[in-house]
Amino acid sequence: MMRFDPFREIEELTQRMDRAFAPSGDQNGQGARFAPPVDVHEDAHGLELTLDLPGVSPDSIQIEAESQTLSVQAERRYTRTEGRTAHRVERPYGTLTRTFSVPAKYDLTKVEADFDHGTLTIRVPRSEAAQKRSISVRNAGQLTSSRTIESGNTDNVSSKSVEHAD
Repeated sequence: MMRFDPFREIEELTQRMDRAFAPSGDQNGQGARFAPPVDVHEDAHGLELTLDLPGVSPDSIQIEAESQTLSVQAERRYTRTEGRTAHRVERPYGTLTRTFSVPAKYDLTKVEADFDHGTLTIRVPRSEAAQKRSISVRNAGQLTSSRTIESGNTDNVSSKSVEHAD
């Protein structure tokens, strides 16, 4: 379950304002920032984050993991063609930067990412210390039962976008 992110609505409003009031030399949104929607799912194996990045080249995607923070950055370029007039440009172009706070029960050293048809899927496995394991309970030296426990905390993933000065 995701925590409520009060900054998401502010982020969307900022993107709309960027598109509406782009400088005269920036009418197509080039250089603007945008944050695509993300789905975050959790299961016994770990987290799966899915971001929609249509029109983004896989070569422009950078993923960094450090200090319980996972960052995704990509660029979607607008291509101008000589002799062609744009009557409407509504799709966002520019830099995407999205940062996720990941609880310590996940292992950021084993992150995997796949990009397929404009969808980026990032998998973050649970750390070994947070894996479920069976603990034997002894009563006066005799094994009486086995119980499965899950270690680690139960914090949820939170998300925020980070603005970079270009």
